[in-house]
Amino acid sequence: MCFLGAVRMEAELFRTIIATLTDGVVVADPRGIVVFANPAFASLFERATPGTPLLEGLAELTLASDPTAALADFFPAAKAAGGESPPRIDVTLESTGVSLTVESRPLRDRAGVRVGSLSVFRDVTPVRQSERELARVTSFLDSIVENIPDMVFVKDATELRFERLNRAGEELLGISREELLGKTDAELFPAEQARFFQTRDRDTLLSGRLVDIAEEPIDTKQGQKWLHTKKITIRDARGVPRHLLGISSDITERRRTEEALKRVHEELEQRVVERTETLRRTEEQLRHAQKLEAVGRLAGGVAHDFNNVLAVILGQIGLIEHRVGDEDPMRDDLAPIREAAQHAATLTRQLLAFSRKQVMEPRIVNLNRIVERTRNMLSRLLGEDVELVTRLSGAVGNVLADPALIEQVIINLAVNARDAMPSGGVLVIETSSVTGTDEHSPPLAAGAPPHTLLRVSDTGVGMDAETAARIFEPFFTTKAIGLGTGLGLSMAYGVVTQSGGSIHVDSQLGKGTSFRVYFPCTPHERSLTPSPAQVRVTGGMGETILVVEDETPLRKVLCAVLEQAGYGVIAARDGVEALNLSAENPGRIHLLLSDVVMPHIDGPELARRLTVSRPGIRVLFMSGYPAERLAGHRLSIADAEDYLQKPFSPETLAARVRKTLDS
Repeated sequence: MCFLGAVRMEAELFRTIIATLTDGVVVADPRGIVVFANPAFASLFERATPGTPLLEGLAELTLASDPTAALADFFPAAKAAGGESPPRIDVTLESTGVSLTVESRPLRDRAGVRVGSLSVFRDVTPVRQSERELARVTSFLDSIVENIPDMVFVKDATELRFERLNRAGEELLGISREELLGKTDAELFPAEQARFFQTRDRDTLLSGRLVDIAEEPIDTKQGQKWLHTKKITIRDARGVPRHLLGISSDITERRRTEEALKRVHEELEQRVVERTETLRRTEEQLRHAQKLEAVGRLAGGVAHDFNNVLAVILGQIGLIEHRVGDEDPMRDDLAPIREAAQHAATLTRQLLAFSRKQVMEPRIVNLNRIVERTRNMLSRLLGEDVELVTRLSGAVGNVLADPALIEQVIINLAVNARDAMPSGGVLVIETSSVTGTDEHSPPLAAGAPPHTLLRVSDTGVGMDAETAARIFEPFFTTKAIGLGTGLGLSMAYGVVTQSGGSIHVDSQLGKGTSFRVYFPCTPHERSLTPSPAQVRVTGGMGETILVVEDETPLRKVLCAVLEQAGYGVIAARDGVEALNLSAENPGRIHLLLSDVVMPHIDGPELARRLTVSRPGIRVLFMSGYPAERLAGHRLSIADAEDYLQKPFSPETLAARVRKTLDS
């Protein structure tokens, strides 16, 4: 009784434990008849109660893992004696959608004979829902990764082999996933590039932080590209690095744009530098021009009075020479005075020349003839220790210039070269024809008309850049005191520029100096006006000349020279007196010889009034002022045949007066 009681107690305890389980438990006999079902099972299958065939109670089940299997094949009660059933299978309740896992075990007696089966039904609906949600989220994330426009890749943390690559990565690299997955960078890219990638990958895994690589080049089948890449380590639950995640943006076009913008910026900077340099040179030229202008104004103010004095001196010398005989000893005494006066006149002209204010007498000339004409003079000036070489091209064209001033330019350049060769050397004077298309003539604008080039080169000591930049400034000289006026090269600059040309200097210390002078060619072949030497000088034929000059000494000299030449003279000290004398003199006045700048009435206004009252009167102006000052008196003397620049000799005065009367 005690044994049976104990068994009953154990059975009761077993039933109690089974009844409290949340999993469904059912026991079936060998025929498949339910002999026991706990409440949890009954709540799942209301018809699966004791005494009910198990298959009938589970008729609504479907096999989730294998829909083709039959329920009868699952439960041991439906199998042949001694058969085994699957230990576990997933099923779903069609009516409620509940997901179950079913584990079934055979029940045997002590002899090993099957006496039934025990099946446990566990509700795994929340797990399955979580799995489905996870699958949905995973699918959603996979879709995002697959469709993201940037390349996404995953490598294992051990060998850095590619484990994943999205579609954008395939398109960027030009490699399919099948070609890439399972391979390392060393198997896909050049060695140096692969080492760069792997070094960055190792740094990322060691640091455990996000690594941002702003720019990295990569060779692809489409050519080199530039990527902006971010890499981060993926760890497991224990913090061990398992994967490397990378996201790369293709910045190739952006970088090309940036490089293009950089090039544009550099080009703009270069243009700004060039523009600044041009402005600097322009400012220097402006300052140089202002210096010339300032000195020119000073020279113009001095020149008038100085030229009047020189005109008096030259006039008086001419008168005295006319009175004395050729054998008179006084003539020899007058010669040095005349030379000094002429030298002073030359200095005055040079002073005006550098500022381009002297009166020029341009004629059509050939530079070759001028060089040949000055060769003998240059040989004497240079001395025996300087070799003079001339190379004259027969193809040079004619130029329009004042031959006397061009000779002075050549002489000044030659003298400057001689002084630069104190121990002797070689001076080369050459001519050639150049155009704006010639590579060796950069001063000429593209498409410029033909020019004649005059080059004067020496083998002297040369100049530094600072000296060469100031070489044309008036009064600037590197010579010792008393050895130079500083006007020679500035005079050359003024003559050349006033003739429409340009002058340039190339020099290096110890390597000599070369001056390049460009004159525009003229289409004319012969001069339309004769030179002063070609004008026949004859005396007067009783004509009356009205002389108007506010400087008394000069007025007296002018009158004496003209009277000596055979002219009748009426003298006036200003324009008002000249008009009064003209009104008082009923006879004919053939010529008005008038100064330009005078008080009360200037020369041009006086001439205008006299030509009204005396229509046939000839006019010859004279002045010691530069051309710029005369422009303010409504007188243009660029090509004037009715103008005489002071100082002048009695012979020049007589020649111009005669020419004006005969014209």
